[in-house]
Amino acid sequence: MAEVRINARDLGQVLLGNFCERCFWFTKKFPLGQNHPFASPMPGIVSQADTYIKRVVNTHLQRTGSLPSWLIDALKNSFPGLDFCSVRFVNIVRWQFSLFDARCVLAGEADAIWEFPDGRWFIADYKMASWTQTQQNLLPLYEAQLNAYAYLAQQLQKKAVIGLALIYFEPEHNIPNASQLLQRTGGQMMLGFKCIVVPVPLKPTIWVRHLCWRVFQILSSPSPPTGKQNCQGCQALASWWGGIKNHLP
Repeated sequence: MAEVRINARDLGQVLLGNFCERCFWFTKKFPLGQNHPFASPMPGIVSQADTYIKRVVNTHLQRTGSLPSWLIDALKNSFPGLDFCSVRFVNIVRWQFSLFDARCVLAGEADAIWEFPDGRWFIADYKMASWTQTQQNLLPLYEAQLNAYAYLAQQLQKKAVIGLALIYFEPEHNIPNASQLLQRTGGQMMLGFKCIVVPVPLKPTIWVRHLCWRVFQILSSPSPPTGKQNCQGCQALASWWGGIKNHLP
């Protein structure tokens, strides 16, 4: 049996309301990636902004010994019992951990890890998006992702994790006051961001292992599982195949 690899970003898909085992199996068994011949070019600004966020926060922490004040304030509102003024930067690496007699590998790389003086870690994931109902509906996906990072930290680094958070950078594009708009953009075109911290509950390690086991069972199957009833993805795949099979040589 081939080794099953699970990315922490995908682990929580099984928790979403529209999850279909058949669609999940197909997308993971036959990934198209971004460079396939039918791909549409996507702007790289989101990736650039994500890199910039990491650089800003990490530079503040490494050069000044402190997180940016606006980030500390946002974190304190959500985690009043923690002192974020005294954390240190932890170098980010991609972790991999074998499960189920080395038949499965869980892998992931966190956006940010900060260590408190007592050695405990805080793990965060950055989101360049507005905190909307759509994002709230994706919380199970993000909870699994961050808890997978915590699990990897505990298993590979033997570190206790004290907290998990999503940190949203919401574009402040709707400025009703014309004077404020002119003041912000007088020298050059600039866009501000509002920082919103969403706490993520820490789950026991067995919760992460159960999710990994469920994903492992799906992806280790040699044939596609049964689809979810009335699944739009399954219907689209069937429609696509029905439309082309009669034209194949």
